[in-house]
Amino acid sequence: MIKHGFVERDIDPSEVHDLVKELLAKEDFKITSDDESNSIYEIHAKKSNAERIVLGRVRDVDVVIAGDKGKFQVQLHAGIWGRDMAIPAIEGIATLGMATAAELHSGHEFEKRMWEQIVKKIDPTLKICEYDGMLFKTQQELDQHMKAHQQQMAGSGSMMGMGMMGMGMMGMGMMGFGGPGLFI
Repeated sequence: MIKHGFVERDIDPSEVHDLVKELLAKEDFKITSDDESNSIYEIHAKKSNAERIVLGRVRDVDVVIAGDKGKFQVQLHAGIWGRDMAIPAIEGIATLGMATAAELHSGHEFEKRMWEQIVKKIDPTLKICEYDGMLFKTQQELDQHMKAHQQQMAGSGSMMGMGMMGMGMMGMGMMGFGGPGLFI
């Protein structure tokens, strides 16, 4: 799951809502619910066929957009029914086996790709960390953040340690919530 706040952006959350619906339609997802109430948009979409079930591909997407123009938050979650964990493949290999690792990687990659498109609509100048989806205003800030990832990976000798560092959208990104990086 990715969750980030945006302030002082000249875009209405309804435009982000429309973009998300567009992106889901392009990926052949069926929107099963699309609710709006009190400046909160909630979208749930799914895709189901035998191949997706057997191969463990993304089948479930939830997006919540809350707030008003100038200050709002976007939360994105893409998952696989019954195996709903947003971590990259390396931890999956260490703990769950190759098939599950591929499924987890598929969910992570889809979520990352969709997040990039949403962020570019909101503010194309923002820099996105490829590991955890965190956003930065400058390349220098992103570079410093990436160094922290590299140091953590270099410092952990085991695959499990590397998997925990690379928990993708749930790792470093979740630690930033509630702190100064909540809204960008």
